[in-house]
Amino acid sequence: MSVKRLSKGEKFGIIKQANWATPAAATAAYHLCQWINAGSINPNPDVQVDQFNVTSQNGIHYEAERFFVDATSGLPTIPFSGTCEKATMAPFLVGALQAVTEAGTTPYEKTIACGGLTGPIDFAANVGFLHTIAIRQGASADDGIILENAIIQNLNIVWDLNARGVARLVNMSGAWVGNELNYEQDLTTSDAWTNETIVQTGFFNNTDTWSTTFSTALLTIGGADYSAECIRRVELQINNNVTSNCKTTGGKANQYDLAPEYKVIVTLDYNSTTEKILKDFQAGEVSNTMFWSNDSADAGTDGKWSLSLAALRLVSPPKVYNGDFLGIQLDLRCVSLAGATPLTIYYTDTIHWTYGD
Repeated sequence: MSVKRLSKGEKFGIIKQANWATPAAATAAYHLCQWINAGSINPNPDVQVDQFNVTSQNGIHYEAERFFVDATSGLPTIPFSGTCEKATMAPFLVGALQAVTEAGTTPYEKTIACGGLTGPIDFAANVGFLHTIAIRQGASADDGIILENAIIQNLNIVWDLNARGVARLVNMSGAWVGNELNYEQDLTTSDAWTNETIVQTGFFNNTDTWSTTFSTALLTIGGADYSAECIRRVELQINNNVTSNCKTTGGKANQYDLAPEYKVIVTLDYNSTTEKILKDFQAGEVSNTMFWSNDSADAGTDGKWSLSLAALRLVSPPKVYNGDFLGIQLDLRCVSLAGATPLTIYYTDTIHWTYGD
């Protein structure tokens, strides 16, 4: 009898693609993402199982001769959840927003912005940023999985500042989407993936402090500054709503269409200051901005990053309950102001991902 495999024995790797036509090979030196939750990376090949409903059938049952499987025309996905970690966070952010500049020398500060500001992103012409995702399952030499031409379908990042243990750290979940998922890949030939050493020095909201206070960039709603309030929880939601545009012969996607939505959910205590937000929502206040960072000096140093949101709009009633207490939950949509990026993330690590090359 063969030996079973543990879900926590799987390995999740990622690498930046050179272009649309050149997904990374099984022999590539993938960057290992160690802090992905076990049991979360179960791929969906997006196979359409169908049946011809035609004449000349024999009776009331499904017939084997009319069975049809389409494994080409879908958009396969790989879901994930895990703990955000400095050495592996950049490709998730770039894969989600699709515009980036990267410093050419250490510590490789990255300015990550939203793509598609003047029109659709032409992925087939190598305008966006693509990655290849690999999963090593380890039961045999050829049971690896590779997702080609991958971008982020959706990404949620949570700062639960009042949680404990692992839940207190900054965590993420979401899914990568691509146009081809390949099974039975031999990933053992690239056994020395980078980032193999296990360290616990790159987590966020561990020894670093997050704040909305930075110079004149604060958390404001209706012109009022709420940066001094107790922020209980922040969640960044990115949903690219990826669909297939142009298809090649056989139905394989040769282009992606994106209809992105970016939201920030901020939970505050209800008090004599924050209760003003109830009327702000009803009045449709538009002077909403937010800055969220673990780098108050904006020094661009290793492990520091910031979210800058210049135009936010409240889209849901803000009153909630926090156990026995009243609370305020800001459901904020990030919008483009004068054609500018709805969201900018400044992220610094010591890894040269070659985004600027």
